[in-house]
Amino acid sequence: MPMPLERTDKEVCLTRRDFLRGCALAGVGAALPAVGDTDAAPAPDAAQPPAINPDLCAVVSDLHIGKPWSEQKFRTDRSYDYINGTVARLVKDILAMRFRPACVFALGDVSLCFGEERDYALAEELLRPLEDAGIKLVMTAGNHDRRIPMKAVLGKWLGESPVKGRFTSVTRLPKFDMILLDSLKEPNPENEDNSAGRGGCELGAEQTGWLKDFLENTDRPALVCAHHTAWSLGINKDMVKSPRVCGFLHGHNHSWQDNILFSSYGRKTMIRMLGLPSMGMDRDVGFGVLRAFPDRLEMAKIERDYYFPVKTPPQERLPLWDAIVAERHGQRVSFPFEKLAS
Repeated sequence: MPMPLERTDKEVCLTRRDFLRGCALAGVGAALPAVGDTDAAPAPDAAQPPAINPDLCAVVSDLHIGKPWSEQKFRTDRSYDYINGTVARLVKDILAMRFRPACVFALGDVSLCFGEERDYALAEELLRPLEDAGIKLVMTAGNHDRRIPMKAVLGKWLGESPVKGRFTSVTRLPKFDMILLDSLKEPNPENEDNSAGRGGCELGAEQTGWLKDFLENTDRPALVCAHHTAWSLGINKDMVKSPRVCGFLHGHNHSWQDNILFSSYGRKTMIRMLGLPSMGMDRDVGFGVLRAFPDRLEMAKIERDYYFPVKTPPQERLPLWDAIVAERHGQRVSFPFEKLAS
């Protein structure tokens, strides 16, 4: 069993068991293979909804919610009609946490493939229970999203953007700021086939300038997020050099991806860049639970399933997929607030 983390302040001394008791999902462990010393949180009293913890957040990505394959204007190469049910189950998982998160952040690709308005209407239906429970939702766009229909339907969850025409936001939490960048490069609207993934990635000069200015003038730790990686956006060195950025989160690749950003081989300064899984489409399926401490952030990986390239019947599952779920569920990633000067 892992030893307790050593801390000078009893307030932040936390074992892996304690952390997962406090923020893991009710029912995990019964539904998943055993993962080390992960304990399932007790089911909440139905007469008393779980309290919201202001130091807890959930981070999701690549929801890919869509109308039935038979109704799509532009057909994907296969049916993904199971995704909406998977998203609905993961929403219930978040609501069943022993302590509910204050916020849920979504890192883009809310739409199945083509950014159709009906996709966003379905997303609003599936995610509304979080809002009804008093949880704040904040979203940004991915390459499968389109800004006009997304804003028309989900505008209430996009936050107040400091950058015109972008879904950029800053959410001030008790111990840090959560920055969501909009990395969508819209495809040419004249392209009528609207092929999957045609949207690219870029921040643009105005958003890049805003981010630089914000980080130079803040005195609070910041966790920066976008749908695409810091590498693909060309801001990896800027993230490391900023004394306020403690880490970078992204989606897009549908898998937990642990990486390190550093400014050069000759310097010791570095930060973590963590890729989030899909909320229901393929590969790693799950989300992250982020908890803030006075000196750091810690994210627990909630791994609910694994399948590739599409969901398959139990008899067709590969043993490796279940091994991946068992290995990844409950892992923690730390984002210290302090780092060496670059």
